[in-house]
Amino acid sequence: MDMVRIILAKAQDEERTASLPAFYCTPEEYLTDAGRQATAQRIYDLFEEVKRANSDVFSPTDRINVGPRSIADVVVELQSYQLVSPISASVEWDIMGHAYEQYTSVHLRRERGQFFTNRLVIDLLVAMADPGYMDIVLDPAGGSGGFLTGAMRYVRNRIMATDGSDTAKARQLDRLRTNLFLVESTKRLVRVAKTAMILNGDGHAGMTAGDSLGDYAEFDRSIVARAGRGEPHLILTNPPFAGVGEGRISDEETLSRFTVGRRWTETEHGYQPSEDLLAEGAPPELLFFERCLDWLRPGGKLGIVMPKSFLDTATYRPGREFLFKHAKLLAVINCHKDTFQPHTGVRTCLILCQKLMLDEDPGDNTIFMAISRRVGQNSEGEPIYKYDAQNVVTDDVDEDLTEILEQYESHKQGNLVPSQYVFSIKRSDIDATLRINPQLFLPHLNETLNSIERIDGVDGWTVLPLDQIAPDIRVFKGPRLKSEDLIVSEMADGVEPYYTPSSMLQERGESAKLLNVRRATRKQLDTINAIRVRRGDIVISRSGSIGRVAIITDKYDGAIVSDDLIRVRTDDVVKRHFLFAYLQSKFAQDQMMRNEYGAVQQHLEPQHIRDLLVPWPEDTQHVASVVTLSADAVATRQSLDTLNRRMADETLRLMATLIPGRDG
Repeated sequence: MDMVRIILAKAQDEERTASLPAFYCTPEEYLTDAGRQATAQRIYDLFEEVKRANSDVFSPTDRINVGPRSIADVVVELQSYQLVSPISASVEWDIMGHAYEQYTSVHLRRERGQFFTNRLVIDLLVAMADPGYMDIVLDPAGGSGGFLTGAMRYVRNRIMATDGSDTAKARQLDRLRTNLFLVESTKRLVRVAKTAMILNGDGHAGMTAGDSLGDYAEFDRSIVARAGRGEPHLILTNPPFAGVGEGRISDEETLSRFTVGRRWTETEHGYQPSEDLLAEGAPPELLFFERCLDWLRPGGKLGIVMPKSFLDTATYRPGREFLFKHAKLLAVINCHKDTFQPHTGVRTCLILCQKLMLDEDPGDNTIFMAISRRVGQNSEGEPIYKYDAQNVVTDDVDEDLTEILEQYESHKQGNLVPSQYVFSIKRSDIDATLRINPQLFLPHLNETLNSIERIDGVDGWTVLPLDQIAPDIRVFKGPRLKSEDLIVSEMADGVEPYYTPSSMLQERGESAKLLNVRRATRKQLDTINAIRVRRGDIVISRSGSIGRVAIITDKYDGAIVSDDLIRVRTDDVVKRHFLFAYLQSKFAQDQMMRNEYGAVQQHLEPQHIRDLLVPWPEDTQHVASVVTLSADAVATRQSLDTLNRRMADETLRLMATLIPGRDG
């Protein structure tokens, strides 16, 4: 972080009252070792002044470690610029802060794998929360201070845009600087955050080290005094997420502080926490969510980045229960999948809610929902720019978060014009499991669902869940096969292919794994037999590219197939062929898309397929044409399989006659 220290030395030089600057390097000095050493010494001295002025940020042992030549190179580049501007010069401070954020995010990601919040996300969530200079703003998982510097920028710009006197503005800016607080467990990041605040116009006094999931009384005294439990008006945060099977918090003392740290069960009084702690631990973001709502004052707002799976999975349902018991949900936004790339592939969402006042009944409030489809960068983190009407690239980043903010403002004013990916719902639209994924409420997907439901009113037709179409129908995925010790590289007696969705659905049988079934234990054999498919089974991909549909022909009859394919099995040939056609239609695909979930990959479960609404007539003649065409398609697939097999055999026979010594 030597570059940061040199920048701070430059800022310190600009604040000094000396008649001549100390941050300079003359052409003559740059050309000699002695000159470069003299330049470096002036910078060392300036950084000592920085340390004395900010003793809570830097320790006495901190120093600039790079040599005189590197220091001179930086000084030559920076000496002609003015870094420090009056606190009222918001644009200049924004530029300084942004440059620092860019530098530290790249440096720390490279060196320490740290995780930073996309600035577009910060600006959106801050603007939606709309803090004022009197508000106490807290980030309990502060990282490098991105949300607090964003809040400072936002409020400062609001202050400077008013018609107040210079004195009034100066007082408001002073109040703003003392109302910003951060808790971060990593001391190095606390120093990064403090430096960020200095370079954004000060306000670093509230940056503290600590465990935000610990006892409130053990926080830094500045937090206890000004931003303790029940004090913050606004909490903005991007808490640490647990990985798949990793990163969960299992410390019993920590878990016991949280209702979401306990096992929840269905009881006669509803979905309730038990006395048992989660033996497998809890995702840290789930604990942070409860802590943030508990920390706020009544009427305070929480803006938080969460994994998308928080919105609709069973794991996070306790968090959603806590949300609706203690707060009013204001907005949910699904982030674009590249928002935090290339550093993490976790899909995320933004949640804005407001803690209820004592005895407040939120009623059937309206909730803003949006799905971001452009975030101004690709999966490598490289910027994507807009093109003008002549297809010439512009300097404007191609993102839709600015538009989403404008639509949120319209929503607050009561004049939102709904679109395909921006709309609102009522609290009463949310089901008993409190699923709040905007995808579940997409107008075009729900219009599909509504159109299917309307068929139930057509004479001679009924609409049923798929698992009620036929008495013998089964929808399942089978158990997971642990196959590592069975995999072999060559075909032999007792060896069978093990098909994944891609090797089956894309007709890439050569990519199937080979399993030596003779090595299998009794448990593995039971699993293998449970996941064998039968001729006539309909299979549906349930992970990644969900909803791809195929039917098992003779080629795969009895094959071992991954549980990543959901099976639909029935002996009713007419209904089987109708379902094969229907599941590939927009009417079924939209229902699958509506129910997909997942933080990294998208998933479907058998229950989602069982619940699909399917129209069915009293007289099967109404579906005879669809059934016939479906049967023809399956027969064609069967014929193609046969022809492909014959073609392969004939090719091998031909080559055997051409290659001496080779028998087919």
